[in-house]
Amino acid sequence: MSSYATPILYLNMGGEMLYVLRQRLKAQRINIDKTIQVLDDVTTALLNPKTLSSIFEEKSLTKVSFLRSTLESVVLSSIMKLDKNSMDKLFDLMIMMVKYQLIAATGPVEVILLTLNHIDAMRDMVSNSNAQQCVGLVHQMVTDFYSILTFEEVWNARNDCIKELEYYCVKISILLRLGLQNDDGSFNLMHHKYDEKYEENKTNFYNIKLCDINLETYCNGSFNLFGERSTILGKNMYSMSCGISKLSSEQENQNYIKDCGIKAELGMLAVQLGTEETSYKRPFTLNLVSNEDNDNANVKENFDSLKDNHNDAIVKFEKTKLNEDYKTKLDIIRADLFENDCEEIKHNINLLELLDKTE
Repeated sequence: MSSYATPILYLNMGGEMLYVLRQRLKAQRINIDKTIQVLDDVTTALLNPKTLSSIFEEKSLTKVSFLRSTLESVVLSSIMKLDKNSMDKLFDLMIMMVKYQLIAATGPVEVILLTLNHIDAMRDMVSNSNAQQCVGLVHQMVTDFYSILTFEEVWNARNDCIKELEYYCVKISILLRLGLQNDDGSFNLMHHKYDEKYEENKTNFYNIKLCDINLETYCNGSFNLFGERSTILGKNMYSMSCGISKLSSEQENQNYIKDCGIKAELGMLAVQLGTEETSYKRPFTLNLVSNEDNDNANVKENFDSLKDNHNDAIVKFEKTKLNEDYKTKLDIIRADLFENDCEEIKHNINLLELLDKTE
């Protein structure tokens, strides 16, 4: 068992957690000051030096259950509140996204690069100088920790992470939509430009340290603070700009039919973020509860609502048309009755209103 797996799991899960929070804050149009505060607070707590010193110890992989308790404390360190069901949904998303990325990784260098992609995103999210310092610190810790390991040591760490996540199998809408996941929860590994083909070339690299390889010639990637990572793994899939190949229109239609509640998962992941509470400390409530039954129910409810609104519009239109017909007939009758006195008599009664009162 690898002694270097825990930081990979912790940092990538934490990065996915921040992607989720950022997406919901944006989707709910939360005040910019509160958005900045949430992202700064959560990132600072996630990258707390005391926590990182424990995470980066050379030891057997920390169980997901323990990492969850740590990450729960992190996400609740800001001005948001999550109940148990919401937290469960959040962790389903985090775990399945990280599981996909680790399985899709084509070699040890890509495992580190995708971790650095998460760290790069953290840097872009925060504005607080303390949070920025934490991001710089963790980048240095990652490169120092893994650069001196051999290809095989990093690959074994990746394999241990996958084994730890083996029994987690939850369908995620964004993965289904992109064709990266099947109905049974298994993954489809899409080809992307980056490909180490480590399994095919293991005999040539397994005993070489990462720091002894020229990354520019090996994979066009970089471990530098602001370097190019080359791989799209670890980037924010929710932004829909991470470079994943789009499906054919036929595949998109099939996946849309299979998952017609897509609008909610990020929207599957949140029903409401940003509900004001009386407590100053926790002005946000994040509700991430969602499953297929609820999604289908929501879709049906929305459809019924649209249907009712449509029917109401038809009724109102017909009623308006009917009233106009009545008004026209009454005007004709009135003209006949008062043909000779039409200029002397002023009609102060709104006949249409009178008609409505008698109905």
